[in-house]
Amino acid sequence: MQINSPNGEAADVKEKRLIVGAVRQSMMARANDLGNAYCAVFEADPNGTDIDFFYLKNLDDRPLRIYKIRMSTGTADIDVDIKLGVTGDPTSGTTITPANMNAGSGNKADVTCEYRDDDLALTGGTVVDTLYIDKDFIGEQEFDYPAEIILPKNTALVFNNVGTDPTADINCEVFFYFADNIQ
Repeated sequence: MQINSPNGEAADVKEKRLIVGAVRQSMMARANDLGNAYCAVFEADPNGTDIDFFYLKNLDDRPLRIYKIRMSTGTADIDVDIKLGVTGDPTSGTTITPANMNAGSGNKADVTCEYRDDDLALTGGTVVDTLYIDKDFIGEQEFDYPAEIILPKNTALVFNNVGTDPTADINCEVFFYFADNIQ
């Protein structure tokens, strides 16, 4: 078998390996090129422990992929559980419209995204991570998810305040994009 180069000549094959010039691009960057990367920005004051203060539900046919979360608090140390598979509808939440990370795109995230300074009153779910936020940390604490937190269509997650000080103001950014699974 012979592999030809773009100009029709036999490709340079050494040691039974094909030498290729290629461009590597992350899935996040590719999604942003297509106008499908977003950031939900909000500030919440949960006012209690075991309070669901942030809700994100994917309504898009493509999987929603969270790859980074940033949080900070200046008032108290907090612990935040991320729960997947919650049920119910959020109670009295404030709608967040996630910002498109591509200034040239008019796409909107097909999600339900809400926060509340009290309990959104959702049930169930499985804790997949607990974020520990230190009030003395300078700047925002950043949590990366190389394997991503994935929400298929019609699934949701919540952030639940489980920390010792329920009155902490929490500044948060959730970075996500939509992309089909690689087959």
